Formats: sequence, structure tokens, C-alpha cells
Amino acid sequence: MASEATRQKLKTETAAAGKFAIIGVIATLTHASVASYLLEAGTLSAFPANIFGFLVAFSVSFSGHYYWSFSHLRRDGTALKSMRRFLIISLSGFLLNSTVLALWLQFTPWPDLFGLLFSIAIVPAFTFVGARLWAFSHRQAEP
Repeated sequence: MASEATRQKLKTETAAAGKFAIIGVIATLTHASVASYLLEAGTLSAFPANIFGFLVAFSVSFSGHYYWSFSHLRRDGTALKSMRRFLIISLSGFLLNSTVLALWLQFTPWPDLFGLLFSIAIVPAFTFVGARLWAFSHRQAEP
């Protein structure tokens, strides 16, 4: 039988994962919407549109995760440290996203828009693990 503390921790972590998913969907839709609009409007080609979409989505994602998804991990004075860490994770995810997009554009006859949307959709699991275990996780300072 699990202790009350264990049950509470499981409840907190499950809630964080659910919140992460909601923010992730919002950020992914932001990324996809911005990038798709810029591509389809002819404003930018696929790669620059993808970069711009990523930058807009990063601000949505970081704010949502810092203030909501992982608020139980937040400590005073950790915002900048969390942002730097989350940027590293997000850039790594973006590198994965861009690699998949480049391969799609180079080797498939299918529409660029499909490749753009597919490349955006594969990153969330990687981002959750990095965000939970590193970007937003700060040990309390020793007294």
C-alpha cells in the first residue's frame, strides 16, 4: 500500500504531465499555425517559416510550463536558469524537427506543408522528459 506522500507525489506528477500536454498542444498549434501561414502566404519558404514559428511557440511554451505545468518545481530566482535550460532542450528538439523536415523535403514527393506539420509533431515526448528532469527541476537551496 502506497503512503499518502507517494500518492500525492503521483497525483502532482500526473497533473504536471497533463498540463504539459495542454501547453504542448497550444505551443505546437502556435508553431504550426504561424509557420503554415507564412509558408502558404508565400511570405517565407519552409525553413525560415519553421524558425519563426518555433520562436513564437517557444515563448508560449516556456511561459505556460514555468507558470503552470511545472509551477510545483519553481523556486525563487530560477526563471532565467529555467529559461536557459528550456531553450537548450527546445533548440535540441528544433534541431530534430529541422532534420526531419530537411529529410522530408529532400527525399519525398509529398507537399512541403505535410512535412512541416509532421516534423513539428514528433518532438513533444523528448521535450517533456528534458523539461521535467532538468529545465524546471531545481533542488531547494541548503539552509
